[in-house]
Amino acid sequence: MPSVIATIKVRDDKVDEARSFLKNLAAETLANESGTLAYIPHQHKDDPSTFTFYEKYENDEAFKIHGKNLASRNAEFAGLLSGPPKITFVDEL
Repeated sequence: MPSVIATIKVRDDKVDEARSFLKNLAAETLANESGTLAYIPHQHKDDPSTFTFYEKYENDEAFKIHGKNLASRNAEFAGLLSGPPKITFVDEL
């Protein structure tokens, strides 16, 4: 099962908008992507403009489907981000 830790930094003036967008994105993802087992956003306490997602997928195909779905939201993300996301692939032990 592929797992991902994704960290994004948003513009300081977009923190509230990003929090709302990311919470909605997580709910929509879990409701519409059966192969997405976990898609949990976290906001950093020491830096509220940084968000980390824990993501877990049933298989590689489910991860690819998520990537395609997420690409359709790029325009919304572009206005929030202050830089590129950091994506780390991990294996559950």
